[in-house]
Amino acid sequence: MSDSEFESDSESSAPPPPPPPISGSSSNNNAKKKDPFPEILRFKKKKTATDSANNNQGAAAEEELEIQMTPTLDSLLRRTNNNAPTAYTSRGASGGYDTEEGETAAFINDIEKNEIELNLEGEAIELNLENDPTADKSYTTKGSLLKSHNGKDRKRCFGGILALLLIGGGIAAALVFTVFSPSTTSDTVDKSSMEVATGDEWTEEEVSPYTDDTASTTTTEQDVSQEEGTPEQTALYVLQKYLPSASFEAISQENTPQSSSLDHVLNSDSYVYNWSSIHSGDETSTRDFIQRYVLNTLYYGLKGSEWEDNTNWNTKMDVCTWFGIGCDGYEAGSWDGEGEGVITSIVLNDNGLEGKLVGDVSALSSLISLELHSNYIEGGIPPSWYGMKSLEVLFLDDNYISGTLDESIGTMNLKRLTLADNEISGSIPESIGDMSGLVMLWLFDNEKMGGGIPESLGGLANLEALALFNMALTGTIPSSFSQLSLLQILKLENNNLSGALPSGLFGLSNLQVLGVGGNAGITGTLDGIDGLSSLKELYIESTSISGGIPPSLAGCRDLTVFSANGAKLSSTIPGSIGSLSNIKLFNVGSNALTGAIPSDIWEGWTNAIEVDMSENAFSANAAIGGGVANWKSCQKLVLSNSGIGGNIPVEIGGMSSLEVLDLSLNSLSGDLPSEIGQLENIEELVLFSNGMNGTIPTELGNLVNVDVFMLNDNVFTGRIPTELGMLERADLIQLDNNQLSEYCHISYILIAWSQTAC
Repeated sequence: MSDSEFESDSESSAPPPPPPPISGSSSNNNAKKKDPFPEILRFKKKKTATDSANNNQGAAAEEELEIQMTPTLDSLLRRTNNNAPTAYTSRGASGGYDTEEGETAAFINDIEKNEIELNLEGEAIELNLENDPTADKSYTTKGSLLKSHNGKDRKRCFGGILALLLIGGGIAAALVFTVFSPSTTSDTVDKSSMEVATGDEWTEEEVSPYTDDTASTTTTEQDVSQEEGTPEQTALYVLQKYLPSASFEAISQENTPQSSSLDHVLNSDSYVYNWSSIHSGDETSTRDFIQRYVLNTLYYGLKGSEWEDNTNWNTKMDVCTWFGIGCDGYEAGSWDGEGEGVITSIVLNDNGLEGKLVGDVSALSSLISLELHSNYIEGGIPPSWYGMKSLEVLFLDDNYISGTLDESIGTMNLKRLTLADNEISGSIPESIGDMSGLVMLWLFDNEKMGGGIPESLGGLANLEALALFNMALTGTIPSSFSQLSLLQILKLENNNLSGALPSGLFGLSNLQVLGVGGNAGITGTLDGIDGLSSLKELYIESTSISGGIPPSLAGCRDLTVFSANGAKLSSTIPGSIGSLSNIKLFNVGSNALTGAIPSDIWEGWTNAIEVDMSENAFSANAAIGGGVANWKSCQKLVLSNSGIGGNIPVEIGGMSSLEVLDLSLNSLSGDLPSEIGQLENIEELVLFSNGMNGTIPTELGNLVNVDVFMLNDNVFTGRIPTELGMLERADLIQLDNNQLSEYCHISYILIAWSQTAC
């Protein structure tokens, strides 16, 4: 029969997607071939005398119903025409759908009996479906076309796509049907006049469902022309295979990234798609289509038009030239154009992405690296992403991602996972310990994420970096961490952890950074710390770690940071640590250290940047050594309320980078060295509450960058230097409680530094 014999009820609605097109026709009607589409069942109405008479008048001699098993009910219902109707509502427990007049409807009348009623623009068709236990696949193989409520003499072609969930059998299926209504005045079709064509009629020759082949012997050449797919039909057929169900269903919904992407592909994209090759399953053509569709979905879902850089996105250019896209293992922007063009990386860090992540990305089966950090992404991680087996790098840190992490994350093959600085809640999945190849795990700055640290993390034999700070973790540090022999970074600060430091931690010879500060319940000592021979940074501030600083700390020759302020350290500082020439930050403020400050420290720490020994109980003879002349990099020296005495050495003027000098609340005496006037970068000079005497050096007027200038509560005498009037940037100058005279030599009352007349 020809296409001209049929009229569409609506010119604006294209026929729904048929089964995949079958090229050619059978040359031998008696030959039996393997059905290229075994999922499709064909129901044929046998010819009758009335039919033959009608056929003489040019009417169709057969009614044909084809059923294709595909997985999704709702989304395919919504794709029954190009208008993609959205007004489908559930009909109670039966799982049915209500539709507007003129739309295709389907509902399950009886779940147990699997009776299906189709209402196709006035055509009521009822099917009784059941499973064929002899079939090699669990799809329905029997059915009957019982009734056609037509009653009108007309020729029409109706088409639609129906996805059917067979609840009783637990089988996901879809009905793809085409009904050719004959010109007949009868409103009934005898059930006995129907035959069922199943896959049993075909030979065992294997034919791919994505490869064109000759049609069934029961399919005429005219039938094949009816089965030729449009680009939309082909697109849906392929997308249904590759996309997660939720993403495929979203295609049928208005204003979703998925519907916008498909609309772009079909109507706006100037890229030339080979739809015939795509439908036949050609690997290259199918991959090109899937990649462009997925990236466009990402573009629409994350407001691509507003990105900082969206070069070539949404254009006909090869996707491997799109900004941030790497192909065939090359980094973005370096693809040579010689490979297959397989997307292996997406890097869109700090690019203004805003919106929710789309599950469609999981269709990129060769994707190795996905980096979207430092954007404005919200919502949860799509469940389908947990099934991305090729993915090795996932960077989503510094966004607004919420929700919890699914236990299925452990099935991934990630090597680097960073989800830090988000709004993720819940606990750390135990299954993360199953990702044996994991090298880096960063979950820090998720303040809603709590619970204990899984013991299973100790089984990550390849782990090099673990950062879990600024969270709400509780419990103890797992003893299994002593097995992490390759671990270089362990940061657990600012949680609610408790218990003693596992002794095994000090046996991790590759560990370079250990941070447990901000956990008041952490106890233990630093004995044996020399086992951390590679240690560079140690953070134990605001813990309950006690005892002395062990002399063996000198064995950590690469140590650059020792942060222990607010811990429970006591005893003296061993002179041996003066050999730690790489020290940049040494903070032992607010402890209970005693004795003198070893001279070796002043001589050896020439690379120090910040040294804080405030709030301790050093002896009065714990003076500042002259070695500070070589502290050219030091920016902050704080020894306030530490008990030190003696004079301030003149060598202090050599600390050319010094910005903060706080020696307040001590027992310092003697004159204030004029060399302090050489500290041109000083911003805070805090020397109050000591016993210094003599006059205030005029050279202090050179400290033009000073913000805080406090010499109060000493025994200074003489006139206030007029040069102090040059300290115009100072927010606070205090000279009170001294023995100064003749204030009016300058134009300010320096006690409070407020302008006034003398």
